[in-house]
Amino acid sequence: MSAQLKTVIAVTLVGGFAQGAISYAAPVSGSAYYVDPQYSHVEDATSKGIGQVNMIACFMSAMKPDALVNQGNYIALIDESKCDPNSRASSSNAGASSNGAQASSYTTAIVNSTRTSNNDPMRVKVWIDQDEEGNHGTIFVNISATEAPSDANPYGQFRLDFCGLMDADPSACMMQGFLQGMNGGLNYYQNEQRGGGDNSTVALRLTSVGTSTGSGMLDMTQTENNVSQQTSYPFAYNANTFLRGNQCFSRDASDPETGMSVWRYGVYNATSGARITRSSGFPIEFSAGGMTYRGYLGYWGLSLPAAAQSALTNGATVQKVDYSSGSSPTRTDFTVTMAGGKLMKYSKKTRSLHDFDQIKFNTFVNDVTGFFSGATPNVQYEMYWDDAQSLFVVVGQMACSQNGCQTSELNTPQTVSPAFWQGRGGIQGWSQSLGGEVFVDLQNVTSPLVSTQVNVIYRQQDLVYPSQMPATLYCVRDCPTASALSAYFGNSSNAASPYDSNTYNNWSPSSAYVTYDTDVSTAMLLTSGQPVSFTDKNAYAQHPQFQWGVRSGRLFTNLSDASCGSGNYCDYKINDLEVYYVWETGPNSWNQFAAVKDAGGNFVQFDPPLQLNYSVPTGVQYGQYAGKSIVLQYGGFGELWGIPGQCVSALTNQPVSCDQDNARYVPEFVIPFDATLGQVSDGTNAYLVKWLDREIRFARKDPAVCSNLNLPNGITLPTSTDLKDPSSSNSDIYIGTKPTVTTAPRVIHGEVKY
Repeated sequence: MSAQLKTVIAVTLVGGFAQGAISYAAPVSGSAYYVDPQYSHVEDATSKGIGQVNMIACFMSAMKPDALVNQGNYIALIDESKCDPNSRASSSNAGASSNGAQASSYTTAIVNSTRTSNNDPMRVKVWIDQDEEGNHGTIFVNISATEAPSDANPYGQFRLDFCGLMDADPSACMMQGFLQGMNGGLNYYQNEQRGGGDNSTVALRLTSVGTSTGSGMLDMTQTENNVSQQTSYPFAYNANTFLRGNQCFSRDASDPETGMSVWRYGVYNATSGARITRSSGFPIEFSAGGMTYRGYLGYWGLSLPAAAQSALTNGATVQKVDYSSGSSPTRTDFTVTMAGGKLMKYSKKTRSLHDFDQIKFNTFVNDVTGFFSGATPNVQYEMYWDDAQSLFVVVGQMACSQNGCQTSELNTPQTVSPAFWQGRGGIQGWSQSLGGEVFVDLQNVTSPLVSTQVNVIYRQQDLVYPSQMPATLYCVRDCPTASALSAYFGNSSNAASPYDSNTYNNWSPSSAYVTYDTDVSTAMLLTSGQPVSFTDKNAYAQHPQFQWGVRSGRLFTNLSDASCGSGNYCDYKINDLEVYYVWETGPNSWNQFAAVKDAGGNFVQFDPPLQLNYSVPTGVQYGQYAGKSIVLQYGGFGELWGIPGQCVSALTNQPVSCDQDNARYVPEFVIPFDATLGQVSDGTNAYLVKWLDREIRFARKDPAVCSNLNLPNGITLPTSTDLKDPSSSNSDIYIGTKPTVTTAPRVIHGEVKY
């Protein structure tokens, strides 16, 4: 039922799509490579209107109520980052400073799924913990399903009702809505109160004829600062086309102009077809103040509810929940080590500039003299190497504001000679396609440039545990210090940055440097004996350019390694080293060190993401990456990232500049489910990739193509009078107070543990 529900809601507004052929080829019949399910959903401007219920439907699927019918109350942990489209997009577009944006964020739910007999409805009652900015509450959800989807009634018969109550004011639903499928149609209504008089409402009515024809209306009203804005989308569709307002689209998924992006992939053994697993973390429990909190400890840090994080201290005891024993999970005590920052090690890998052709990267340019006419100094630019022209091509410029940072496309791409960077030793940048930081080594390049002889250095990163921390580290560019962090994030600060002023943006030869000591006992980096950390979330909110935390420049163990003559030091020299380090601190769990020690005092270490090389196939669907080799990171099943991205319009589905209204950031292409074209390698072993969750964006067509469709008139939309409250004892769908469950979680994001 849960998988059906997820699919029903995902295609609510367009009634599905015409599926193109998929090439099924795998090493062993019946292996996970074959049988792991794939889900597709249509993404459209109307999807924004049902975003909340889509997320709840994803939660329901991750709770597996269909697998645990009539088995009583149980706990499910849901990875919110896998269900929130905004979280997925931000992590894909996070940039160099947010490796930990891939960290899981688990929400706890109590679930009860019942069915009296095969002839009776299935009822699911759910209590979902809600914790936003320290405001705790519970989302009450009731689902009743009486009829499965069919050709005559493609949405089946079901109703989902939800109400979000905050502990501070449990008298009224801050968020309330319902979704109902019946008689060949769907009704949906939601109202959300945000405080201060701000609120939003969404109403949808869809009527379908069979599985391929239908029409409806979506109406959205949003009020902010006493100003209301209403958006309405009438729509109609048949087997081939979809009409939304005056926008016409093809429903043929095989149309070459159809956009596709995948948010989750599986990686498999190329011979057996078995899933490739990583020892990336385990569930934990933590008790404080008479409460038991559940979360997850992994490579990227500690995921716990906000109340638990504030109560958890260095040296506290947490319990690992181990499911390997079968039907009776065991708990083992571990001691927590926490620090307000963490150290990462970066190990050198190389490829030629020739092989870097057409792969985009970002780089910061402070002095634009000789860059290109009209360039802005002290800005991060997006560019790529064009091997045919032997020039770098600048295509975008990043701008930061109170709302974060976005890349805007240049009106006309600009070319820049490699000679611009030769005096700087090369180009230091960041490329999603090579897994992070890159350096184009131009220190000894002669003219004419031979791209096959120029190295592009990229790095494999690993978390540094306290016992592995070097005693002393040095830094010559962007070096945070305890005093600089405190001054910059102070309430009345006039500081330019959280870095030592002599090293901030210090790209030129300079005698300035910062020396760090390390404290193994606290896992901290120190300047003048003070920890180099700052974690105040409210202070960071005033500096959105550091929303992902503060990262240092490259740190190294021998000061002479940065020497570039005349008593000066140059940051680019550090790129010659086999290993360097980066320190980061910030308000997010992934900016901070968190690990546990066993009874013997030994740290439990997790596998870092597996670095995989992928040779992109040729074809127009792969854009400028066709035929190129990129680097991907695999953190565990469903967690494959590194595919370059682009922005598309939520209104037209066509590529746009990321700074435009209604722009969405999405992976630029899809790794095909194909035993040949979907192969990746870690340099020794070959693996197969299979997409698991895919979004489809219809191809935009001339309005004349939709001339046989008529937009509906006179539709009666659902209203607040149709709401039911599963949290109210006066309601016929009351699910009761949230029960207390002390057993270990039975489900972790779709996986039944026992």
